Amino acid sequence: MERLFGVLLSIHHGTPKHGEWVTACLQGAWPKIIGEKLASVCRPAAFADAELVVEVVEPGWEATLESVQPVLLEKLRAASSGLVKTVSLKQGSTGKPA
Repeated sequence: MERLFGVLLSIHHGTPKHGEWVTACLQGAWPKIIGEKLASVCRPAAFADAELVVEVVEPGWEATLESVQPVLLEKLRAASSGLVKTVSLKQGSTGKPA
């Protein structure tokens, strides 16, 4: 995964679409990165300036996600070859991730 991720991102590095590619790559691997249960309640929403915005789509999960944020960040750093340096959570619309 990390190798393919690195190749895809190097193609778009420095372009206006870079953040969209990072987000799309993470969305594609989301359940494998953070596990099925957490993947069912949140999703990568945007990436810019080394920060990944994670949208919480199930009410009541914010506190749980905040409590595991250091572990989540560690997994995201590994999966993104170090591109993700910070994670922020935002409340999203109710519903399952696409």
